[in-house]
Amino acid sequence: MQTVALDIEAIRKEVEDQAYSVVRPAGLEQLCELARQDYFEALTRSELKPPRKSFSYPDLAKAPWRKLAISSTNGIGEPYAQFLQSTYFDQNQSPYQHLNKLFKFVIELRNKLMDVAVDFGDDPIRDGFWNACRVHHYPSGGGFMVMHKDTYFPVALGKYSFYQLLVPFSVKGRDFHTGGGVVIDRNGVKHNTDELGGLGSVLVYDGRTYHGVEDVDPDQIVSFDSQKGRMSLVSNPYCTVIPARIDV
Repeated sequence: MQTVALDIEAIRKEVEDQAYSVVRPAGLEQLCELARQDYFEALTRSELKPPRKSFSYPDLAKAPWRKLAISSTNGIGEPYAQFLQSTYFDQNQSPYQHLNKLFKFVIELRNKLMDVAVDFGDDPIRDGFWNACRVHHYPSGGGFMVMHKDTYFPVALGKYSFYQLLVPFSVKGRDFHTGGGVVIDRNGVKHNTDELGGLGSVLVYDGRTYHGVEDVDPDQIVSFDSQKGRMSLVSNPYCTVIPARIDV
């Protein structure tokens, strides 16, 4: 899977003009299906941790870190209420080859959009940032994230441009039925990202874009071990000196 066929400038312009861009690279849907199976394997093997139990990026080389993200605020105290679980991965961890490949693609595309080296974040000491590769899993039974703008990352990145890339990791109508990701365009129109792009797409937006996750299947009972729900894959550059409990 390569990013060479993607028009980086066209994606940037669409984000600028529309607030988001949806791209569907060839082969991405097949890779997502395989990477989902890696994630489900990790889901069964990983112990679920509480929201405020800290870890550091070297810990991920030992095993994925699966944690709850349930709070009226995010990990740095911003008032973004959320109800989900997040599983963090080392992008080079050998047991999950398909996830590794997908994370590598997302990181390379993100870095090209940021106009930095394609391996930015691979060396946390050199770069001052590490790639926080994770899957967000909003469970059926009410998983959500309140509508918000990303304010932390644009500031933390300093001189670097901020782009958020989100890969839908579930299918509305199969893995969940109501709610899901939403984004507000420059005209104030709300779009459901799980319907707009869906599995096999990448949603790109910046820090000015309002987005969130509306209540997922609130008619169901929550299970954090279930493979049902709304899922997405992301990889932000986290500042090396900031505790990894930040979950935004």
